[in-house]
Amino acid sequence: MTLIKSKEKACKGTGKAKGEGCGNTTLYRRNGLCNKCYPSWYFSTEKGKQRVLAKAHKEVKEEENKEWRERKAAINNKGSMNSADIYFSRYIRLLHSEDGLCTCYTCGMVLPIKEIENGHFMKREHKTTRYHENNCRPQCKTCNGDTKHNGKQLEFEENLINEIGITEVYEIKALSKQTVNASAKFFRDISDQYRIKVNELQKKLGVKFW
Repeated sequence: MTLIKSKEKACKGTGKAKGEGCGNTTLYRRNGLCNKCYPSWYFSTEKGKQRVLAKAHKEVKEEENKEWRERKAAINNKGSMNSADIYFSRYIRLLHSEDGLCTCYTCGMVLPIKEIENGHFMKREHKTTRYHENNCRPQCKTCNGDTKHNGKQLEFEENLINEIGITEVYEIKALSKQTVNASAKFFRDISDQYRIKVNELQKKLGVKFW
């Protein structure tokens, strides 16, 4: 294999650096200038300074575009997640309602379907179980908002074990520790799925709450 050697050329500016250079031969050339002349031109001449500013402006613009894309993705994710939460909550409350009433899973209070919330056994920050139907049951605002006792989690777990069995409850716990790519598409798919299920269940029950 034959290596091609770089040829020495005279230090003579090209492009915006045209007219600059010491004329000495050199292997290093940037804008046609040697490693002594280029920094001097870049930082000292008017055209060099313009190039510095143009480069800085480009870097700032790229950073702004990156931040904008990140903000847009976050907004899209939040909007899609809110929509998924709404339809999933409606479905859980419908599924566990009778004559438009729901019973709080942890205290037994009976409330109209629109006045009760969708409670989570493994809390909502766990995306893998956020929309798991056996992880959720209707809860009154007081129980669901009881942060001191993590949304009455002990009572929730005891009732779930009695209802679906300890094996299923342990599987939910294990699933909550896994991760999922919670993208905007992930939430949109959940939203679309449960919007359809809500409409179908309302038709089946002969009700129209939403």
